[in-house]
Amino acid sequence: MRNSSDWVDIAIRLKNEGVSWTKLPEALYKITGERHTYDEIRGRLRRKMRKPDRDEEPEEPKEPRQGFDEKKPEVEKIGDLYIVTSGERYTQVTEDELAQLKRMYCQQRMTVNQVCRELTMARPDFWLIKTAFSITKDDVPFTDEEMLERSTDELIDESLQEKKRLYFIGLQQKEVEYLRKENEQYRKKDHFINKLRDAATEVMHDLAINYKGPEKRIKPEENEKNDIMLEIAVVDLHLSKLAWAPEVGENYDYKIAEKRYKNAIEYAYNKAMKEPPGKVLIPFGNDFFHTDTLAGTTTAGTPQDFDGRWQKQFNKGTEMAIWTVDRCSEIAPVELLLVPGNHDKMFSYFALMLLNAWFKDREDVTINTDPKSRKYVEFGKCLIGYTHGDKEKKRLFGNMQVEQPQAWGRTKYREFHTGHLHHEAIKEEHGVIARQLSTMTATDAYHFEHGYVGALQKSQSFLWHKNRGLSDIWFSPVE
Repeated sequence: MRNSSDWVDIAIRLKNEGVSWTKLPEALYKITGERHTYDEIRGRLRRKMRKPDRDEEPEEPKEPRQGFDEKKPEVEKIGDLYIVTSGERYTQVTEDELAQLKRMYCQQRMTVNQVCRELTMARPDFWLIKTAFSITKDDVPFTDEEMLERSTDELIDESLQEKKRLYFIGLQQKEVEYLRKENEQYRKKDHFINKLRDAATEVMHDLAINYKGPEKRIKPEENEKNDIMLEIAVVDLHLSKLAWAPEVGENYDYKIAEKRYKNAIEYAYNKAMKEPPGKVLIPFGNDFFHTDTLAGTTTAGTPQDFDGRWQKQFNKGTEMAIWTVDRCSEIAPVELLLVPGNHDKMFSYFALMLLNAWFKDREDVTINTDPKSRKYVEFGKCLIGYTHGDKEKKRLFGNMQVEQPQAWGRTKYREFHTGHLHHEAIKEEHGVIARQLSTMTATDAYHFEHGYVGALQKSQSFLWHKNRGLSDIWFSPVE
């Protein structure tokens, strides 16, 4: 009986003589008459060729190699099967699998991991095949056999059709992703609006139980000085702003903001009660609130240093607004209009609608719910425009004439009152005075770091005479 190691030695000799792996089983059978499978021969030869016989003397240690050229794997074809060999590693791939691999990798631009998942292929096998067939991302998506068997026009047409298919698939995926993101945004907004509605309901419930209205109210017909209008303009309060004295030089939070705000209202109230006007005008908004989202950002998404939860900010702000209207209604009938700011467009609008519901049965209170960003009040020969001032820039001096042409013709004294920049400034052009109002808010970390410091913190109130225009300005500085 032949020793099992004999056929292994014969196989090694045949391999060293140049017989390929695929032809080795048949060549071995012709010599020994024994049938051995391809995998059996390869496995035994790899172990034998890797480990020297124990009786043999060990070879002299070789000098370390300084470098080597990459050896391209051997490729042998049996029918429709390619056998790829490199050193001790080998794999096999069918013609169809190779064609699929090239289309996925070269035409569809799939990643290595995606191709391996689709073809259930190990990554080392992919790289072995890729190297053996010199496949690159920029390669044509066809095998050599396909290139030989099919016409160039046919291959080009197939490539174009495949690109069209991939284009429409990609377009559909983009549309689905866009719709998914859009739906997610709507869900977030609905969630936020529902929470805000619940907060507003809670505010109205608490106020209905605990809040005491004004001790007296002035009806329009009871006021003899209807030729005077008081405008109380508190801009850029930034109710929930948070500032830390060691960082910016002063502290600020919603409690400090509330105190400053009420002091300014009381200052105007006490002066007005000496000679009550016929009407009190309150521009509301102008960054009254500091943030506008669940994440504590402005309407546009800019992160802010803020104090407390958004519910607390909204609840406190609406309470302060209701108190202001009630307090001022002891002086004269009140009109309140919204001036949307860049920090609080949604919060201020929702608060205004809450105020509109709260005062719906009050004859001495008018809530202007017009959502426009620019508002106008005509009072005798006075035309006063209101906007936050972050958008119009120089165009502001031409807005009033276009938007209020009839009122422009009836009036003589025309002004725009704006906020946004937190300091006082006056400019006159084309018959319009643009009056940028100062604020009582503190400097936060962003403004301090960028050098926006030094403006006097104060609020302003204006006395308007129907026929003589602006007759007085009351300043209420922060003490």
